[in-house]
Amino acid sequence: MINSIIVGSIVESMVLILCNEAPEAHLIEPIGEQSTTARITNFAREIARDLTVVVYTSEELRDLPTSWRVVHSPSLTEDGLLAILREETTAAETVLVVARLDHPFLSTELTRRTVERHREFRAEYTFSDGYPIGLGAEVVAGRAIRHLEELVKPETRLERVPLFEIVQRDTNRLDVETILSDVDNRLLRLSLSVAERPDLVLCKRFAANEPGTLEEWESRAAGSVAEHRTLPRFVSIQVVEQEVHSVAYSPYPTLRTNVTEAGRIISLEAFAGLIDDLEQLSPNAWVHLSLWGEIALHPQPVELVRRVLASPGLRLLVETSGIGWEGARQEELFAINDPRMLLVTGLDTNDSETYRRVRGEGFQIAQSFARASIEALGERAHVQAVRSEMTEPTLDAFYTEWKKVTDNVVIQKYDHFSGALPKIKIGDVSPINRFPCWHLQRDLHVLVDGTVPLCREDLHAETVMGNALSGSLENCWASGTSRFEEHTAGEYSGVCAECDEYYVFSF
Repeated sequence: MINSIIVGSIVESMVLILCNEAPEAHLIEPIGEQSTTARITNFAREIARDLTVVVYTSEELRDLPTSWRVVHSPSLTEDGLLAILREETTAAETVLVVARLDHPFLSTELTRRTVERHREFRAEYTFSDGYPIGLGAEVVAGRAIRHLEELVKPETRLERVPLFEIVQRDTNRLDVETILSDVDNRLLRLSLSVAERPDLVLCKRFAANEPGTLEEWESRAAGSVAEHRTLPRFVSIQVVEQEVHSVAYSPYPTLRTNVTEAGRIISLEAFAGLIDDLEQLSPNAWVHLSLWGEIALHPQPVELVRRVLASPGLRLLVETSGIGWEGARQEELFAINDPRMLLVTGLDTNDSETYRRVRGEGFQIAQSFARASIEALGERAHVQAVRSEMTEPTLDAFYTEWKKVTDNVVIQKYDHFSGALPKIKIGDVSPINRFPCWHLQRDLHVLVDGTVPLCREDLHAETVMGNALSGSLENCWASGTSRFEEHTAGEYSGVCAECDEYYVFSF
């Protein structure tokens, strides 16, 4: 127990702050032999005797120890957490341990090491790095709260490791110490949490053969990549077979004779059924509109958006050229005040001649739409360019000018779609050693007729995992398991052989 190491007034002023966004149903579901709530209750008991515990939660919780103080908030924010830390700080040397209630595998061993390091070096902030998210707690000294408050962005939602996101904005402001894992598991992007269903499934898998020590966790996480594919987290849906432009770097023109001519659409009814299915399978997934085709050319684009957002947990990424939204449609789109909706306008350049060569006509319309989206949606609006030989000469100017307007400037790498397009990307950022594809692990793609190809790179649907309109998304998702397992064994067949997108991570 930590209290056998921490002595005197430090123990007396230790406070454990537990953040939570998991529904109670997830917290009480068994993870191995115990629920997450029971696991965290034991964790708190093992830290120190007579420990003060505060739960900062967006969910209603009932089965918690009566001695714990509960602070309810509709959404957990940075300034909300800092207010709690300030309230619980009774002295400059108060030790504040910050963790998450929805992390069932919180390690007392790692927490002990972190607190010991914090005390030994009289640090202001101490954390563990290289471990899967969910094993370690953060430790902050009471005297550091004033500095953290100066770095907080008001009303900004908490991240998985809440204090780290704040501290890293100015690491020179605090005395920081770190406990490093012998094995760097950061690339795995694991979140040992029960807040969302895909991670809940992952926790259950790990609990079936739960490591007993930190060293075992390090090897277990890295050695079980096939288990990391749980449920889809990013679902891209084609809603219309028509584009505003025949974009020079898009493979879509190779699939249709004229992509600017009207093609098939997905009906609002069929789309609603698809969203219902996704909500049951993975209720916190991201929905991307549109896989191919300009969403503004759908007869009911705003209704599609509203249908996604009608599902309380789903999140939405709308990707558009910015053309086709004129008039009431644009007003209706920009009037949607929901933080779960992000909008990306593909511009590629601020030079009208380059725009014409890469995209076609409509430069001024697209520019005006992008600026209007930023004015209306603020941080939820983004502008985007794809970096290639075609756009490289004007890319610096594009980035510089839009950075004056918004921080949300996205520069995407060029995708040659496994050799279907010329290999004209600028620079090579691919890893030295190949690893299993992020897209096969996390993404699902649905064409306008419901066909689910292996991935976005599978342009001709050579590997079909099912039909999401006539069948179920769950069955379609399960069909991709064998290909992902091939990747974990170092086998890359078919369209995967020449793929340069496997390391690109979507949400």
